Amino acid sequence: MRPFISLKSIEERINGEGLEIDAVPLAQILALDKTPVYVTSLNAVSQRLNKYKEALSCHFMHNEIFYAMKANFATPILKTIVKEDFGIDIVSIGEWRKAIASGIHPKKICFAGVGKKETEWKEALLGGLGNLSVEHLTELSDILDFLYKEKNLNSFEKKVLVSLRLNPAVEVETHPHLKTGALNSKFGILYEHFQTWLKAKKLQFTSEDLFLKWINPLKGIHVHIGSQLTENSIFPLVVKKVLDCAHFMYENKIFVQHIDFGGGLGVGQNGVPENGEDIFKHVHFVCNAFKEESKKYPKLLSVWNEDYSNLSVCMEPGRSVVASSTIFLTKVLYEKRNSVENIFCYVDGAMNDFPRPSLYGAIHHAELVNYNIKKLQQEDFNHFSWNVVGPVCESGDFLAKNAILPQIHKGDIIAFFEAGAYCRSMASQYNLRELPSEIFVRDGLITDII
Repeated sequence: MRPFISLKSIEERINGEGLEIDAVPLAQILALDKTPVYVTSLNAVSQRLNKYKEALSCHFMHNEIFYAMKANFATPILKTIVKEDFGIDIVSIGEWRKAIASGIHPKKICFAGVGKKETEWKEALLGGLGNLSVEHLTELSDILDFLYKEKNLNSFEKKVLVSLRLNPAVEVETHPHLKTGALNSKFGILYEHFQTWLKAKKLQFTSEDLFLKWINPLKGIHVHIGSQLTENSIFPLVVKKVLDCAHFMYENKIFVQHIDFGGGLGVGQNGVPENGEDIFKHVHFVCNAFKEESKKYPKLLSVWNEDYSNLSVCMEPGRSVVASSTIFLTKVLYEKRNSVENIFCYVDGAMNDFPRPSLYGAIHHAELVNYNIKKLQQEDFNHFSWNVVGPVCESGDFLAKNAILPQIHKGDIIAFFEAGAYCRSMASQYNLRELPSEIFVRDGLITDII
């Protein structure tokens, strides 16, 4: 269930022979003495991106995959994005600068984000940004004013497509911190608010022609309803809201050319399938729901054409691309048994190295992947319920609660899986601890060490 990762039986996990990632044996990784460390298969990243592209291309000739950089912004991953010619979804000017430094073309970048400073979106626009999503009506007015007045942005190279991030006000089953399309979410613009805003804006212009020139860059709709989504039943309602908004814009002579369905496909504790079946199922469901519903909007289809050749459709996967590409390795320091029910495994990784368990209550599958002793006794294979904790001076510093693992020994190595998304990218130096290392592998070789 994890492409490019193989794990041997527990009895064989000695001397670094128990695990391979992208054909690199664990022994080679442990020889670098870098724990705690993230180890990433770049082939796994490439494979998942290409599965998204393949699936979306089945439905729309004009399409783009914008990798959500916030999931994991490691330079080798961004270099992979460049090599594979995918786009990047960013949410801060820091991400913009790193994307540009990594070789991403500005026209392949989509800048979203719920609280962009004026200095941030101006820097990106003047740098040739391709797509800009707006999440506030005041922000939309400010951006359109700027684009209308800045004559140097009128050249072909400097043109940008602006998208309205629509909040469809729908509820999905996921962690409350991962909802982004509900009525109580800070993200996006409600359709009703956009209708009121547009009608008022038109009255501020002396002619319809001036208004249409001012609003001309607004040609897209962006929607993202949340992360770790495990079922698709809500999407027919979402696409209807998108199409209602697109139709309202059409009635006001604003022709939508670009629709971005965001990301959010969930990754379970057992990882992702080898063949990308989860991606195809998700993409086909969303696209088919959109195409079926759009039949009810003949005016929109007259603009897009029956084959949608005048429409670009995009997605912004992050977690589902990188989560299962990476394992987090941490070394056992000690054990402590306070009672039969309360036994602790202390490791050199901590909540600030691997934050999702303490931040979201996320559960990552854990395995003891390397024994640090030469002779194993039968009792070593008895399993116990461990609390895996780190060195940070916080009671909330844990990597796993009640993880079922064998007897552990000082120097053993534990791996946490599905560690590629929102783990290293959210790490901090709390307690002034060094950031965890990162190792990248491809085709049996270690390609990068950070």
